[in-house]
Amino acid sequence: MKAAEIRSLFLKYFENHGHTIVESSALVPQNDPTLLFTNAGMVQFKDVFLGKDRRAYKRATTSQKCVRAGGKHNDLENVGFTARHHTFFEMLGNFSFGDYFKKDAIHFAWEFVTRELKLSKDRLYVSVYEKDDEAAEIWHKNEGVPKERIYRFGEKDNFWAMGDTGPCGPCSEIFYDRGEKYGCKKPTCGMGCDCDRYMEFWNLVFMQYERSSDGKLNPLPKPSVDTGAGLERIASILQEVDTNYDTDLFQDIIQKTAEISGKKYDPKSELAVSFRVVADHSRATTFLVGDGVLPSNEGRGYVLRRIIRRAIRHGKKLGFTGPFLNQVTGFVIDQMKDAYPDLASKKAFIEKAVIAEEEQFFKTLERGLSLLDEETAKLVGSSLVLPGEVAFKLYDTYGFPLDLTRVICEEKKIQVDEIGFEKAMDRQRSESRKHWKGSGEQALDQIYLNLAKELKDRGELPVFKGYEKTSAQGKCVAILVPSENKIERVQSYLTPSLAASADSIEKSALIEVVFAETPFYGESGGQVGDQGRVLSSAGSSASFLGDVIDVQKPVPDLIVAHVRPRAGKLEVGAEYLQETDREIRAATARNHTATHMLQWALKKVLGDHVKQAGSLVTPDLLRFDFSHFQAMTEKEILQVEDLINEKIWLAQSVSKTEMNKEDAIKSGAVAFFGEKYGDRVRVVRVGDFSTELCGGTHVENSSDIHLFKFANESGIAAGVRRIVAYTSKGAFNYLRSRDQDIKTIRDRLKVSSADEILTKIDKLFSVERELRQQLGHFHAQNASGEVDQLLTQAKLIRGVSVVAAVVSPDAQGAKKLRDMADRIKQKNPNSLIVLGMKEAEGTKASLLVAVGPAAQKAAKANELLQAIVGMIEGRGGGKPDQAQAGGTNAAGLSNAIAESVKWAETNLKS
Repeated sequence: MKAAEIRSLFLKYFENHGHTIVESSALVPQNDPTLLFTNAGMVQFKDVFLGKDRRAYKRATTSQKCVRAGGKHNDLENVGFTARHHTFFEMLGNFSFGDYFKKDAIHFAWEFVTRELKLSKDRLYVSVYEKDDEAAEIWHKNEGVPKERIYRFGEKDNFWAMGDTGPCGPCSEIFYDRGEKYGCKKPTCGMGCDCDRYMEFWNLVFMQYERSSDGKLNPLPKPSVDTGAGLERIASILQEVDTNYDTDLFQDIIQKTAEISGKKYDPKSELAVSFRVVADHSRATTFLVGDGVLPSNEGRGYVLRRIIRRAIRHGKKLGFTGPFLNQVTGFVIDQMKDAYPDLASKKAFIEKAVIAEEEQFFKTLERGLSLLDEETAKLVGSSLVLPGEVAFKLYDTYGFPLDLTRVICEEKKIQVDEIGFEKAMDRQRSESRKHWKGSGEQALDQIYLNLAKELKDRGELPVFKGYEKTSAQGKCVAILVPSENKIERVQSYLTPSLAASADSIEKSALIEVVFAETPFYGESGGQVGDQGRVLSSAGSSASFLGDVIDVQKPVPDLIVAHVRPRAGKLEVGAEYLQETDREIRAATARNHTATHMLQWALKKVLGDHVKQAGSLVTPDLLRFDFSHFQAMTEKEILQVEDLINEKIWLAQSVSKTEMNKEDAIKSGAVAFFGEKYGDRVRVVRVGDFSTELCGGTHVENSSDIHLFKFANESGIAAGVRRIVAYTSKGAFNYLRSRDQDIKTIRDRLKVSSADEILTKIDKLFSVERELRQQLGHFHAQNASGEVDQLLTQAKLIRGVSVVAAVVSPDAQGAKKLRDMADRIKQKNPNSLIVLGMKEAEGTKASLLVAVGPAAQKAAKANELLQAIVGMIEGRGGGKPDQAQAGGTNAAGLSNAIAESVKWAETNLKS
């Protein structure tokens, strides 16, 4: 049975048993800041299990894409060498949220395995938690599993916990006996053995307790079920193959790799590991890039970069000398697009991202080899050891695994300081954890979660009225007063007595207010929150006035206005008039609709690989981050501007419609990576060219935007560009400021019109070039004189002319030393040159050692440099013919030069 059939059969079986098929969540967790990647099927349901989120269903089934690489699962170097280690895999799962429990979960699993998959009961075993008599009895009495095939294991193997506290419970696992040939041949071999005979492929987790901080297990009122079955493992069982890599999931990719490499795949050959690595890593790369992760030097992007570079290194073993992984990822997309349809629309983007990283790494690989040559050339003495820091730099910056560095060094009879390497690795891991620990959603403050739940139970969750109107009456349902260490809920708030000055009001405390109905938009989807004011309703017994300076949504469905009180008393239960600042709202709406139009225009000009990577919409400007792998040209920028402005001036209507999410996606609406959508979504259409899912505020017609103008386009990360732009009055003010800049430049250049500016600048550049040429001639003449003088002072030591001196500093710095050394070698090829220079200002110094072509057998520049560099408290290196260093102790230059002469007298070979 093919893997695709197994996946489909699993989902269909559970759908027929009342489960809702839920699509896989992204590999970047959206509700768990502690996870680097989604690594299990339950991750997207974590808030449901914790009671923070409610779904329209109580039973769910998924085929979840997972990645385990980095963090505590950092065993990347094992992938390809073992039968079942993978970076990317699929987890089949069925879930019950307070619905069925052990009896049904066990029955579903057993029935699916024995009836649907038709696995022989004689080869199946189960395990339960050692104290879980209930599960053991269900397996035996209800499903007929013999007692001798039910094994009890301890907490380490068969008890699951979300953390030190919180939901937890016993597990039950299903194992398949693959036969004696996969055993370890030990007399003790049996269930629980670490060998490959008894393979666990399905884990049933019964969440029935909540562990308190004192370690006590308290029964949950509504126990739940979380199960996970590895698709790759089930496929290997049904297809009766030795390893996961022998299943169709991997073999199709391996054969494609063999085809494009021209190498035949033989599972017993040395190249088999490389084929497997490429197959596994191409899957991880495809899905990670598809979910918005791009190669970088930190966090998730760093893990992806390591995966891609490891695949490339193994690709080189298969004979690839240039980019190839992009072709393999393209094949993965074709293979998996039926199960994950979004891959097809992302194909161009994924392939471009991968080829950009490949091209960069092939260049980096050559630079890394050059660095290794330089570093090994520095080593002197009988015990040659490459420093651990250098080995780590090769690994971290150039993607060299330790084993590659070790092999190259062994060829040169050099050892590697592996202890130093591990210390550097530990430091890097610590830094990496800092970068990704909070890179998911921020941990939600419990007070907002509790408040949202309370208001929902009372039927008073805020209802947003801001799509229809900019002012609304609403009952105050909560007041929160923040202080340094806590947020306190109060029933009323009396504005302190304030001085009459505006300054005293601006400095007054902020309070947070929740209304049952509100026109205020809470910051979300990249759009900032509204501003406005709150005042007492007409006829109210108590008066209040306050400025709304921001509106936030700390948890879904909870809209919190940040209010600066001006006067009066605010009370829970009283009605208040809320007024949005219409001018600010209108300016924000212009920028938001323009952001949608910008995405459309970028796709049209640059290609379909363009994906939104982030945005910020404020009243003043819009900022849009997108995937693209090079700076936009001036022509492309103008094309985008023209497309947007043409649509603005054509007065295209902007419609907003609420509909079912699936229908919206089918209609062509664009959903954005990282955004969470409910079952009902809002679709914003601009004319007939832009359709997106969006909960933000927008204009009624494109002509309301008036004008669109680019301000800046720049790179912010590998493969990610950022545009800052203005609309309407903002665009006009931006153009006016640029016009003022041109007038200032005109006055500075003393020309009568803007048309003359470029001509004047060209003249100034021409003058500068002439002056630079004259200065260069002066330096050359001066250096030539210094060189001639140095040659007259040279000492003949063992037949070699030794030129050692401190030379005068100038603006060229170390370049002067190199130029002088080259001139000396030209005039006297049989020379050993040691030149030092102090910075014109400060205490820094430079040293350069060079050996003329006729003296190459007499001395090595890098050895001499290492002998004297300590005198200037410096570091450096190079090759036998030339080496240089910089240091912080210029006072030691004279001693270094003198010591170089002594070294020559002792070490020069005649």
